[in-house]
Amino acid sequence: MFVVLTIQREERGLLARAADWLGKGPLEVRRRSFLGNGYYHIIDHTGGRPHWELLAQAVGRAATRLVVAGEEEPPRGSGLRLYDPAIFAGRMTAMAGAQLLRELPDRGRQTTVALVDEDGLFTWCAGELARRCALLRVYTRRPDRYTGLCRELMEGEGASLVLADGPEGLRESRFAVSPAPTGVWRLPMPVVTVDRSGIQGRPTLNRLEPDLAPELEETIPPGVPLPLFLGAAWETGLRRFPLDMGIRACRADGRLIPFGQALEAR
Repeated sequence: MFVVLTIQREERGLLARAADWLGKGPLEVRRRSFLGNGYYHIIDHTGGRPHWELLAQAVGRAATRLVVAGEEEPPRGSGLRLYDPAIFAGRMTAMAGAQLLRELPDRGRQTTVALVDEDGLFTWCAGELARRCALLRVYTRRPDRYTGLCRELMEGEGASLVLADGPEGLRESRFAVSPAPTGVWRLPMPVVTVDRSGIQGRPTLNRLEPDLAPELEETIPPGVPLPLFLGAAWETGLRRFPLDMGIRACRADGRLIPFGQALEAR
């Protein structure tokens, strides 16, 4: 369960203030569902600053699962925290990498791809990419977590995965996928990565926008960032929906482009 907050600023006259005193309050709470996963949509009717204290009381245990429509952030000490769907964001980069391979002339069968997985937490991503490309080069500080996968891919499926000794071992790749934040370093090829990561490519491809069906997108409260909403629903919900919607756009070094142009962007 998570909470979507819409802050609706409006002139609050005597009648509105009287309603607050009579117990109606400025918060409008609605129970909603997305693909079978329930969430609360709270609309804060305010004439000034959001009612953070009332919100903290209203959301209870979901105080750390907050998705806000717009740019507002809860103040420190309020007990409220914006939800960060880190697992979903990693899944998005894997989806994006697979989509880039599909859009190549040979669907990636002759392509070398790089994966940056410093902590060895994304072996599942390596498996998905290795099965689609000619060779996957992986940089990780935890090679022990890749031992079983390397053997499984080579013996069971004939897929090729090699571990690079350092970032320089990734340089001959067509593009790289980095599904978790890293420190500051550069690669001389396009890099698909999560937001707020230090890795830089030529170009850096982030701020991935899912290509959700219009009839589903219309059910999401207006102004809510689509990746954050989908991430909260996918990670906290009881029914995990398939991540097969594709990527429609991204930022290439900060510039919004169609995702189909990602490998040509400079």
